[in-house]
Amino acid sequence: MLKECLRVGKSTAQAVPRVLLAGLILLAALDGWGAQAGGSSPAPAPGPPHVLVISLDGVSPQFYLSESPQLHLPNLLRLKREGSYAEGVLSVYPSVTYPAHTTLVTGRLPAEHGVYTNISGRDPGKATHDWFWYANAIKVPTLWDEARRHHLTTAGVSWPVTAGAAIDWNVPEIWDPSTEEWFDLQYVTRFATPGLIPEVLASLGPPAPGTDTDTLRTRLAVYLIKKYRPNLMLVHLTEFDNVQHKAPLGSPEAVAALEQLDARVGEILQAVEEAGLKDSTDIFVVSDHGFAPIDRSIQPNVLLVKAGLLAANEKGYVSGGRIATVANGGSFFVYWPEEQDLRGEVDAALKPLRDQGVLWGVVDRPGLANLGAEPAIRLALEAPDGFTFGRGADGEVVGKLRAPGGTHGYLPFRKVMEASFIACGPRIRRGLNLHYLPLTAVAPTVLKDLGIDDPNFGAQPPLADLFRE
Repeated sequence: MLKECLRVGKSTAQAVPRVLLAGLILLAALDGWGAQAGGSSPAPAPGPPHVLVISLDGVSPQFYLSESPQLHLPNLLRLKREGSYAEGVLSVYPSVTYPAHTTLVTGRLPAEHGVYTNISGRDPGKATHDWFWYANAIKVPTLWDEARRHHLTTAGVSWPVTAGAAIDWNVPEIWDPSTEEWFDLQYVTRFATPGLIPEVLASLGPPAPGTDTDTLRTRLAVYLIKKYRPNLMLVHLTEFDNVQHKAPLGSPEAVAALEQLDARVGEILQAVEEAGLKDSTDIFVVSDHGFAPIDRSIQPNVLLVKAGLLAANEKGYVSGGRIATVANGGSFFVYWPEEQDLRGEVDAALKPLRDQGVLWGVVDRPGLANLGAEPAIRLALEAPDGFTFGRGADGEVVGKLRAPGGTHGYLPFRKVMEASFIACGPRIRRGLNLHYLPLTAVAPTVLKDLGIDDPNFGAQPPLADLFRE
């Protein structure tokens, strides 16, 4: 069956144990697990396990649930047909890349694993472009920690929060905040496994000018699979997310990017087969969040500056203040010192947003705790449909974007934020619809697939029904 999973199609593209939803109850159809089990053929003979986890940043389950003739995704659809899948995956809060990807490798929510948002800084006006790049921010065991402890090898290509991680062959996702060039190989080399990138370039040659980041990441992943055959391989592909931020969902640009993403998946699957690993490799295709269309922005910092709670510089950005804020697209977090009671001042400053009806809701500390969000957040603002939060500190409080686009970061139970899950391989049952599951279920399931039994890993047990007897 895995041979069918790995058979690469031609692309037309060119080139929930404790998540309570801020006072609302999400009813996940977990009772449907196992209802459509299939795959009666015997499990493969025991041998060294290999698990490949491919994260498709920003890919919603809608793309593999309905087979549109206008969208050519042969590899994703084949994996779904020959394996098992979920109709939706509940992400984390905020539903952004770095907290979600850390949950994908720890099985824990942000409050426990320590990667709370994409941006790492909390001092107003300082290090506003620094992200949670470094693995030492993670407070709980990861999949690569467990693999190393059990003498299994690991590799990672652009997986978030892996700079300095104990990964055998590691090319982390990190960039120079002064240039914000997202995949500068020269810069990344400083944080990758010593000698690894020069080794790859010596073998494959330098990338052509203008090569997109997913093509580079795929070439690196293919090389590592074929050369080192790691037991656990983590790959993060991001071009579709980048396009969705700029182009409306369903636009020609978004369709082309998604089809190109499917082609990259096909190249990685082909590498597994060429490496002779098809009989021992299970593939997990996951994502971190969905996407919502937007055409308007909200800038709460403008109001907070007027109230004297923040200060702004001549460029119109926060330079200091008595509080701190982080904009996450669909959500906006506000912080102030524990010993100071600034809730009244903050509420008064933000009153114009309530008066204009441009808040979907406000999540207070008990709700944030139930969501497993960062403990230091004092309150969170949630944007309504069509709106995103900006970090600007001057100009209009509410205005239209220059062009429509998309974003994420909203509460995870909002339908458009659902993430994806497909599993396929020799140890995976065929034809199982898992219905809905929390993002915290992925890491314990991958760990079980690696043959590791650690009841203390993650916030919940693995998806045992996913596996063949």
